[in-house]
Amino acid sequence: MGGKAFGISLLALALSGCATLPSNAPTVGQIHKAVQTAAQAPIPYSLVRIDADVVSHLAAPQNPGLMQLAALATGPQPERADLIRRGDTLTVTMFEIGVSLFGGNTPSAAAVDGTRAPTAGTQTLLLPVREDGNIDLPYVGAVQAAGTYPETLSETIKQRLRKFSESPDVVVNITDSLKNAVYIGGAVNHAGRLRLTAAHERLLDALAVAGGSPLDVNELQVTLTRGPNTVSVPLNQIGAGDPANVTLLPGDRLTLERIRPSYTVFGATDRVSQVPFEARTVNLAEALARAAGPADSRANPRGVYVFRLEQTADGKPRAIIYELNMLRPDTYFIAQLFPMRDKDVVLFANSSTNAIQKALGLVSQLFSPAVAVRAVTQ
Repeated sequence: MGGKAFGISLLALALSGCATLPSNAPTVGQIHKAVQTAAQAPIPYSLVRIDADVVSHLAAPQNPGLMQLAALATGPQPERADLIRRGDTLTVTMFEIGVSLFGGNTPSAAAVDGTRAPTAGTQTLLLPVREDGNIDLPYVGAVQAAGTYPETLSETIKQRLRKFSESPDVVVNITDSLKNAVYIGGAVNHAGRLRLTAAHERLLDALAVAGGSPLDVNELQVTLTRGPNTVSVPLNQIGAGDPANVTLLPGDRLTLERIRPSYTVFGATDRVSQVPFEARTVNLAEALARAAGPADSRANPRGVYVFRLEQTADGKPRAIIYELNMLRPDTYFIAQLFPMRDKDVVLFANSSTNAIQKALGLVSQLFSPAVAVRAVTQ
């Protein structure tokens, strides 16, 4: 009887100490108790049970960068791509028929007889547009080029050449343009300068011409810098037909950077982990599956929580704890409609019987024959 009484006393003592046993997560009861004083916490928070009504108001928020990019699309529209600018390099080809200024003709038999045989001459020049906007041509001198178009400049040069050539014709092409270009850098295969064309390249077009990126699209953020404005958006949120796929303007800069949206898993699970999204969107059901779900022997399926820190319209932090009861069949549908956000924290609450199981485990070790023998021999 004495031994049995001692065992019962020892068991009672172990059970009374359950609250002091180490634990890696709170129980559902502890969370509900803490919520009662949440208004006095350094960051006030509230508890919201996830149901159909809640998820109907939790559509995935639109990234503010998307709206900013769309706003840029309503700004100044690109000029003609063949506008000649300072710093451009022009190819000027001059054709002549008759008395040739550039052909280097030699006297012929017809010329000796007092007549001139029809001749043809061609001269091609590679000319930079100076800082003052002019180009320099032989016999003609300085000609204003910046701010004009190739066909306009061709006509101007042609008129100036009529003083020196019988029947001149001129073709002007822009060989290179330093200012009518965008600059692409970061995590792209071919960083550099991209000259804009009459196709009016858009954001995604420029990234494609740059060879794309070796990284997964779900891990990339694109930053557009236009003058004093800088906008960053996850690349997987921009579609070819979206307003955010803006038409690029000369001087724009695009930078691809690696980002990894993720959520963190704590509590009664087999492993604490940080789980990357690896997709454009992830719902709660997918998030729980990727985290291998709650540990069956330690977790309380009535207590799956998502801790989310948001900002209100006035910039103040707002904390919400969303609670999911996995013992209700309808919650598995609701979890598919609950969108996860970057930096969410998932917590699997401990079962209230987990501490009792730990205490019983300690008692069983104390009464284990192997433990007793080892204690006597040592």
